[in-house]
Amino acid sequence: MPRQTYFSFLPALTEDALSMELKKYQLSLVSFGCFRSSGPRAARNTTLPYHRIIYVICGSVRYEIHDTSMILKKGDVLYTPPNTIYNASSLDDHLLPEFLYLYFQVHPHHEEQNFIPMMETSLKIRVFHALHSPVEFYFRTIEEECASQHPGYYHKVHSYFMLLIMELLRRKDFNPCELKSRKPVHGTDLLLNKATSYIAANVREPLLVSQVSHACGVSESYLYKIFTSGLGQSPKEYILRCKMEYAAMLLKERNMTITQISREVGFSNPNHFSNTFCQLMGMRPSQYPDRSSG
Repeated sequence: MPRQTYFSFLPALTEDALSMELKKYQLSLVSFGCFRSSGPRAARNTTLPYHRIIYVICGSVRYEIHDTSMILKKGDVLYTPPNTIYNASSLDDHLLPEFLYLYFQVHPHHEEQNFIPMMETSLKIRVFHALHSPVEFYFRTIEEECASQHPGYYHKVHSYFMLLIMELLRRKDFNPCELKSRKPVHGTDLLLNKATSYIAANVREPLLVSQVSHACGVSESYLYKIFTSGLGQSPKEYILRCKMEYAAMLLKERNMTITQISREVGFSNPNHFSNTFCQLMGMRPSQYPDRSSG
């Protein structure tokens, strides 16, 4: 009979419900940065094809989401799912808002509609105060790693990002029973997710609405119907908004000319790109924060 050793009595770790649930998803960071407002201005009917978490580090900002108005101040965290249409404006012209943000994607796409309810409240809004909390520490660590880009920084950033997600879910008092009681996802929601995912994956192409409808296996008229009812905008408007948001990210990096960026987002004519950008973003690409014309 083999002799029992100390290691025979080591307690085994078992997976909890939240850990098991998170194993279903592959979360990947798309972008991280710090937004500093250059002047009192408002964002109107803005939307992004990514999950978004912001942490307010200075000033205060008023958000309107799903007909609900809220005021975010220093230390507040806001989560919004993809395609959330929101309005935002500064509350104090003398102390302009500043916040850290991260955009991320959830795969596989067909499971994304199950991930979102975990992060949201019943009001479809996720807000809490995180000053002097682990969430603030995780945001600051990600900020430092992205700035330094020491070897292995991406893996470290992703590890802290997952810790941040875990902390948000803990603060929401994750309940595994909620997973069993969820209502089935409507077919139109799945179709909308498929369409927006296709647009996000092809944002660099000169994308047509007909291509999106063909990829989703529906008519253009039906695609218009689910976009206007679900997002409050047409597929064409959504495509242009995604392209301009992506262009704005490239403009912040400042290592590409405006002509190069216009081609990157599928515009053959830089003037057409500049006019579209101005119409949707409220300023010309050459005016985008402290940028000289490229």
